[in-house]
Parts: sequence; C-alpha cells; structure tokens
Amino acid sequence: MAFRMLSMAFLVFLLGSGTWAVEADQPPRSLKYYLQQQFGVNELGMVPAARAAVNGTATGFGLEVVYEFTMTKTASPQSKVLGYVRGTAIVVNNAVGGNTFFVQNVIHYDAGSSPGTLSQQGEAIFENSPWEFAITGGTGIFRKAHGYNVGRFVSATPTPNGTLITTYYEATISY
Repeated sequence: MAFRMLSMAFLVFLLGSGTWAVEADQPPRSLKYYLQQQFGVNELGMVPAARAAVNGTATGFGLEVVYEFTMTKTASPQSKVLGYVRGTAIVVNNAVGGNTFFVQNVIHYDAGSSPGTLSQQGEAIFENSPWEFAITGGTGIFRKAHGYNVGRFVSATPTPNGTLITTYYEATISY
C-alpha cells in the first residue's frame, strides 16, 4: 500500500513538473529590412579566386570576401538605419550562375533597447531571385532563434565609390 501511494505521488510529481518544461507556442516573427550593399567600399577581398572567372561571370571560384553592409527600413539608403549585416562570403561555383556560399552572415540589429545578433548561412545565386538563408541562432532578442530569411534584388545604382546594390529581406523567425 505504501509503495502504491509513493508511486501515485511520484506520478503526480512527474505530471506536474512536466508542465513547467513546456513553453507556449509562439507564432513566428517577421523581420523586414533593406540591405544597402556598397561594393567597392564596405567589402574586402580576403582570398583571391583560385580559378579565374569564366565568360559571363563576375567572380572566380574560391574568391572570399568579408563585408559590412547597412540595414535600412526602406529601399532608400537615407532611410532609418536598423543595423548592419556583417559576414564572409565564398564563391563556390564558377558557372554563369555564380553561386555564393555565406559561411557566416550575422545581422546586428539595433532596435532601440532590444539589440541582438541573428546568425544565418546558406548558398545563393543572386541572378535567381529570390534566394534563401537558414537562420541558425542568435543572441539578445534573437536568443534560440531559428527559421529562414528570403532575399530578393531591388536595384543597382552606380555611385562615384562603386555600385550600390539594394536588396530586400524578410526573415521568418521562431524561438
């Protein structure tokens, strides 16, 4: 009898403690921004291409670039700055499509009093819109984040310092 009561008490404890471990399902959150990619200014070639570019491509296989680009609220480069995208990109295909693998792509989001970083990675062919990256984690407001980020080309504008390419991103983030 004592064993039976002890077993019941343990079962009630297990059932009761299980509710503490379950978190409420949160709907995915969306982060929308424009990326102002100032080529010729805020990127640096770290490793030269192992193979020269073939006809119809801009870069050769193996080229590695480190970059920092500005995130803005609208397509205008003068709009509100939301943060910065910093990372490393490697050209992994010497075909006309020009696949680029983003080994690390970190978004530093400066949203008032709730900053954080969002890590993502993936492969993109920028001539094919849209492209998609996997969200692999984060810190601050993005702690325990996972999901995906879809980007698409908006415009290319020649400037005295190089070409400004504007792209639009919409991240779907779950925690």
